[in-house]
Amino acid sequence: SATGLRLRLDIPSIVKSGSSVWLHCDYDLEMDSLYSVKWYKNNQEFYRYMSEPDSVPDIQPHRVFYQLGIYVDLSKSNSTHVYLKKTDLNTEGTFTAEVSTTTFKSVKRLKDLRIYGM
Repeated sequence: SATGLRLRLDIPSIVKSGSSVWLHCDYDLEMDSLYSVKWYKNNQEFYRYMSEPDSVPDIQPHRVFYQLGIYVDLSKSNSTHVYLKKTDLNTEGTFTAEVSTTTFKSVKRLKDLRIYGM
């Protein structure tokens, strides 16, 4: 491909309300270096991983932005995985992962996640 950047999203299509879920994005940057990975639900960012967080020592490379129905466990989340420790009906939506490189190429994939109740 022109960019050489590939991204595969691995998210379950449907999960039971109350259960935890792993969101996984598997990417191949080829010769590029990772700049950031951003996760969105319904086009609203909820998780960001930066490969070099402004070159400030001791700063977390990742952060969470509050969103209804999104319960990220930061200790289990990284550049390829986001762990939602629980889900509820508000978790349902379209999830997007966007991977960007230091040369400002980016690729995104999206997938719907459905929640079924008790």
